[in-house]
Amino acid sequence: MTRMRTIFRCPFLTVALLGVLVFSLQGPLLAQEKASEGSLEVEVHPWEEAQRLFRGDPHWLGGDGASSADLGDGRVLWLFGDSFVNLSTTGSRRDATMVRNSVAIQHGHDPATARMTFAWKRLGPHPRSFFREQGVEWFWPGSAVRIGRGLLVFLVRVGRADNALGFESSGWKAVFVPNPDVSPTLWGMRDLAVPRTGGVLVGSASAFVLDGYLYAYGSDRGGHAAYAARWKLEDAVSGNLAHPQWWMGPELQWAGSGVPRKMPAPVFTGCQVEFTVHYEPELGGLVQVQTLSLADPCLALRFAATVSSAWSGSMCFFQPPERSSQGLLLYAGKAHKAFAGSQVAFTYAVNTLDPHRIMDDMGIYFPVVLKGTIRPRPDREGSP
Repeated sequence: MTRMRTIFRCPFLTVALLGVLVFSLQGPLLAQEKASEGSLEVEVHPWEEAQRLFRGDPHWLGGDGASSADLGDGRVLWLFGDSFVNLSTTGSRRDATMVRNSVAIQHGHDPATARMTFAWKRLGPHPRSFFREQGVEWFWPGSAVRIGRGLLVFLVRVGRADNALGFESSGWKAVFVPNPDVSPTLWGMRDLAVPRTGGVLVGSASAFVLDGYLYAYGSDRGGHAAYAARWKLEDAVSGNLAHPQWWMGPELQWAGSGVPRKMPAPVFTGCQVEFTVHYEPELGGLVQVQTLSLADPCLALRFAATVSSAWSGSMCFFQPPERSSQGLLLYAGKAHKAFAGSQVAFTYAVNTLDPHRIMDDMGIYFPVVLKGTIRPRPDREGSP
């Protein structure tokens, strides 16, 4: 995993690591000012109604990651990484257990009336990760997508390692849920056979269905380059992920099955392990969203006309105001189609390496939600 991902997974790491980070004390930039440099115009505003949905459970006290997937019938699945769960009534993180992952179901798309139901597993009186550990390895959620009557979830496999951070990603896995319309506590989950992928974390970013294919975007283990795989939808629905096609570059296009004879071509570089790619109907193309880096945690956007088109350069469109607060770490910028009342929503995570602050500051470690609009610039109408 990238430093951005892994540092935040352990809030008890020494604060001395902050010495390697570069923070700017400048204030937030207006989204329109930054977006005017590209062919798209992006406008964002805080969305307090949507943000409150993540803060209403007395036992789920925050988590990072925040990926979403539409389940249909007014339900949205949310996936979180390390999450604080306190089964008592104190409402304090100091009495909580940090599980490696958790989920939630959003009921309704209007944030003013929707409700969120969080879920994790239990072992006796103790909370446990929703996607359970396997031996000494654990899982951080990547993406999920509804396919047919089932649900496909991509997970990043993580284990301890003899390095500065103490752990690293070791691969990925895919889980099939045949009954996603019931409560997550009743889900059946089946691990699918997946191919070796040469260090690509398939589905660590986004998965979606388009034109008869299931597409899954992910990064390399270092979070430097983004790659894309796809399957015929009928194969994915049947649980057969053994023979993906890879994006091999503009000459070969989509090719290969199983383990590629050579590494697939990056669809773009300069990514993070956590980002999103989604089809935006109002633009007629794909939008990729991420935070740029720890040093510059602005929300940034790329655009591609089709899954086989070249991506635009990365365009910073929003500087989180938390950037000016010393000691806070911002990451996991993503886009979501989860709420009514806006073309798109954006989220990012706010964390800290201060072990006391993460326990006591209930203003951080919940997803920050923004209401967003993406449109062609007036002088570039019709050509994003």
